[in-house]
Amino acid sequence: MATSDLLQKPQILEIIGSTIRIKHPDISGNFRTSLASSISAAGTSMSVLDTGAITGNGFADNDWLIAGYIGDSETEENDVNGAVTRGNSMTVTDTLSFAHEIDAPITKIYERGIAIYGAATDGGVGTLIASIDAKTTSGRQLADAVMIEWHRPYTEYTMISTDTAYSYYYIKFTDGTTTSDSSDYVGASGLSSSSVEYFIKQAVELTNAKLSPSGISREQCIKWANDAQSAITQFVYQDPQTKGLIQKDWSFEIEDDSGSVLMVTNQNKYSLEDINTKYPDRGIVSIQLGTLGELKKIDWEEYKIQMQNSPYTEVATQAEIGDTSLVVDSLVEFSDPDGATSTLYVNGQTITYTGVTGTTTFTGIPATGTGSITAQIVVDSGIWQNNAPALPSEYCFHNNYLYLDKPVSSGYNNYPLNITFFKELTNLTEASDVTEVTFTNAFQYYIGSMIERRRQNTEKAVELMTTFEKTVLNNAIHQKVPSTKSLSYYRFADPQSYYL
Repeated sequence: MATSDLLQKPQILEIIGSTIRIKHPDISGNFRTSLASSISAAGTSMSVLDTGAITGNGFADNDWLIAGYIGDSETEENDVNGAVTRGNSMTVTDTLSFAHEIDAPITKIYERGIAIYGAATDGGVGTLIASIDAKTTSGRQLADAVMIEWHRPYTEYTMISTDTAYSYYYIKFTDGTTTSDSSDYVGASGLSSSSVEYFIKQAVELTNAKLSPSGISREQCIKWANDAQSAITQFVYQDPQTKGLIQKDWSFEIEDDSGSVLMVTNQNKYSLEDINTKYPDRGIVSIQLGTLGELKKIDWEEYKIQMQNSPYTEVATQAEIGDTSLVVDSLVEFSDPDGATSTLYVNGQTITYTGVTGTTTFTGIPATGTGSITAQIVVDSGIWQNNAPALPSEYCFHNNYLYLDKPVSSGYNNYPLNITFFKELTNLTEASDVTEVTFTNAFQYYIGSMIERRRQNTEKAVELMTTFEKTVLNNAIHQKVPSTKSLSYYRFADPQSYYL
């Protein structure tokens, strides 16, 4: 029998009125054999090419299977009855409802039923809907589940009146014992016009195509929808003024992060690995220090010039109040005062020293008074010279790190860095996924073009792809995006003259 980690995450294809349409699980990777001889209706003894027993993924007692191809009206489910030895013979529990010809596929399945839940909110706690809960186990029917309709291209379930009181629905696959992860939640009104399934429907109507597992599959169309989204976000076109090439940034790619990065006393370097920027080194639109105002952006080379005389290291051994020496990782770039007095900045303290020992120890720190250590300094605390902590005014972005022109003074500890950036859109992997692209009329042409290319209709494929590219170009020319938080915009001389 299947275990929960083998069950796939299900997908709702559509909700039309009170009918929920559900995508079949992908069984292409499951063990499959074929009938070695035909079997009649009401038969239970199968002769197959290979039972796959003992190989680890073949058939065993109580495993479930389908006989036939998905979508064939006579495809049916059954289970193995009795121990199976490696060879050609296998018995099923229930008599078959249909005759099956030689070479008909016999495919092992893990998912058998679908539990349908209603919820008041998107992502909220669900309730097994009443009509499903009322089902009882009899024959091949699982309790609390709609059986997967392998004989159709998808499974459909029409809800009764008590089922339709919910704002959202989601589903789980079941094998009768365990259940899968939940599908995405889908609103009761159905998938939006920004959903992948909607694009697929439009493309199918545009090309008069028919989806099938062995031909143009829904899975392939979902991939093409994601390819279309990538083509839009990576779109390159010619600037009407300069005639140079531009990679387009879109308003729907702009994201605000106002709390995940907080300033820390004496630090000027912050990781942005959790911020999903579109570009590695130029995805930031603007950065504000809380409500204190916007920072000026400088490039990496300018930043390095500014920091040339600002050595930095970190504490290697914890220091206590009154200590007269301080051990660090390396002080080779720091000045050797040779009896004079030099200054360090660490954790809001200003410390003086008069000498060094080796390459790791500052000495001559006063035990008390001005320049002494007045609070414990823990390992890895940052130490600066010639760059007193203050309120930063400039920044640069390099290798997924944000660099401020000043280490942060203690008065601004925990102030949020409000970051506005161009984000990378989430991949489209399911029919129920929704794109953030605002002009959704382009997707059908891209998917349609790929359908026609698969059919080897080259001329039609080129025509549809040209329409896709023109649609994206028109939006690229007319859609303006802010270049800073203060809402200054990229402008073109006469957008109307470039409309296609």
